[in-house]
Amino acid sequence: MKSEIIAIISDFLDVAPEQLDEYKTLEDLNIDSLDFVEIMFEIEEKFNVSIISEMQRRRDQIHNLGDVLRLIQELIVKQKEAEPVKTNG
Repeated sequence: MKSEIIAIISDFLDVAPEQLDEYKTLEDLNIDSLDFVEIMFEIEEKFNVSIISEMQRRRDQIHNLGDVLRLIQELIVKQKEAEPVKTNG
């Protein structure tokens, strides 16, 4: 999952995934608030989840790319676990 999220971000920024050091801040990566929301939309589409509002609420917990990746993964897992199990029948 992490590599897929990094791929989305690297494609958006048009940089190699290797350049996305988890210790870099969003400012270091030139990600402004509009870019951040657009990246979140792409991640929502890819994983079929809704995370933008929760990411905005937790904005004070985001200090670098590693924080972004950790929160996104946490929210995706939480939503996927909460989904009802589909049965064939």
